[in-house]
Amino acid sequence: MKSLLLLLFFIAVSSAQNCLSSADRLINKRCFTFVNQQLSYQDARDWCHFRNPVTFSYLATVPDANTANFLASIAHTLFNNNGGYFWIGLSRYNNKFQWDDGTPVSWTNFQLQNSQNYVAESITNAKWTTYPNDNKYNFICSYDPNGSQTGRPTYPPDTSVAPWGTTAETETPPGPTPTGKPR
Repeated sequence: MKSLLLLLFFIAVSSAQNCLSSADRLINKRCFTFVNQQLSYQDARDWCHFRNPVTFSYLATVPDANTANFLASIAHTLFNNNGGYFWIGLSRYNNKFQWDDGTPVSWTNFQLQNSQNYVAESITNAKWTTYPNDNKYNFICSYDPNGSQTGRPTYPPDTSVAPWGTTAETETPPGPTPTGKPR
């Protein structure tokens, strides 16, 4: 397992020139920006959408175990935090989990699912746990290095919708519409 992580690390580092910043890491055709700043889930999501100096991005989509392990391994080093967590782009809306970028959820890695709606990954074992929005963690953004985003929200964020964490049926979910256009 350790050798697989090292191999993934070296592949990602050697491929970093494909990302828009040399500090970003490439895996599975996605670039990941590691942000060593502790924010709430919503503030981290907004940072990825509107403040990322490199490009528009989303909170990280984690499609498989290799990506989860890779992110945890790099985060452990970059965030210098033993036993900590970082936000990823998975959240629960109307009792259904969804990725920030609209990608269908086809794989999960939960260690603990409670009544909270926002998912953070452990840098120790790459397992996921749900937490309240106001917990503050470092976070990881992801983007397509070829520039094909599924839709960029408008700024400032729409404040006419219910705050995240509620179960209002009229609440607008995060991320793009199914057609990829901003909400």
